[in-house]
Amino acid sequence: MSKFSKGKKRAEPAISTASLPDIVFMLLFFFMVTAKFKSTEALVDIKVPAAFTTEVLDKKDKSILYWIGKPKNPALGSTYRVQMDDQLLDDVSQIKPYLLDLRGTDDFGSVWYDKVVNFFQVDKNAPMGLVRSVQEELRDPLVDALTVKYSVNDK
Repeated sequence: MSKFSKGKKRAEPAISTASLPDIVFMLLFFFMVTAKFKSTEALVDIKVPAAFTTEVLDKKDKSILYWIGKPKNPALGSTYRVQMDDQLLDDVSQIKPYLLDLRGTDDFGSVWYDKVVNFFQVDKNAPMGLVRSVQEELRDPLVDALTVKYSVNDK
């Protein structure tokens, strides 16, 4: 009978890196094509006031957008209205339920106190009472969304 021997261990051949740049560019192209950016179209007309000092936001992905201005569509009236993200609100009291639902999501719930910013774009002729009532809704203890930033034009 013959005896089986283990013999010499062979070295594994090196992985060819010739196709590595092709793979990297294919992945880069794939993510460039499939990435979706958050874009919200304003449903109200806004003439933003000017400011002397401004600050750039770090990240806009955890921001809640508010537009306060007159509706672009004349059928919706000519009084100043609030647009919150994608929806035009009939009344300021609709803000609280929307924020409570948003706070319950995984995206916003874990970072609600740290990184969520309420981002306002207000027409320079908008009544301050409307802006104030939106701020009062944000101060509600159940909502507790106190970080507010305003969009302005640089001088």
